[in-house]
Amino acid sequence: MHGSLSLTAIFKTNNFAKCLQGNLFPCEPIFIGPFYFPSPEVDSCDKWLNCKSEFLKKYLMKALTDLPSCPCTYPAEAVYSIVSVHEDGKGRFFRWRDASGPKERLDIYKPTSKSCIRSMLSLDSATLAAQHCCYDDQMKLITRGKGAGAPNLISTEFSPELHYKVDVLPWILCKGDWSRYNAVRPPNNGLNCSENPLEDDFMAQLKEAKEY
Repeated sequence: MHGSLSLTAIFKTNNFAKCLQGNLFPCEPIFIGPFYFPSPEVDSCDKWLNCKSEFLKKYLMKALTDLPSCPCTYPAEAVYSIVSVHEDGKGRFFRWRDASGPKERLDIYKPTSKSCIRSMLSLDSATLAAQHCCYDDQMKLITRGKGAGAPNLISTEFSPELHYKVDVLPWILCKGDWSRYNAVRPPNNGLNCSENPLEDDFMAQLKEAKEY
């Protein structure tokens, strides 16, 4: 099972959660019940950044290849409903939904963004991952910095709990230092959208992240 990244094969596996436990986050922190207890002697972010997992490496590469590119502008219809956007480079449509609701806590995780979208799983999906894209108040894609979206290894459609553990918790382990997080989960700019924010703003954000 571990050698295949087929979505169908994964769904057919009864021990899916166990498989993820041992492969997608083999270097996980310590939990007792629902609570996370960091070790004061261990840089949990550094441990996560340097985690060696061949399965994770293959899964991430497959996800980054399979996922759609972020649209350069926020699709306004997504506010009200699911939208389908055709990507010429991949020759097919991808479905997107808004990801800007209160539960997303953009004020914490994507503080310079006004809105975000997340791609939806489909029968063509090769993994359980989702693309996450965030936009400024001009509806332009944020391509870098603390407000940029990043690929989710586990879609919230499949499991909000696993999404939190695999995609959100590492950000917390890195104490909000998005520069370290994005080194492993790079924001997507597959359509070569204009860099946003501009260099001066980006460097100011980077300095702030390092000094935090």
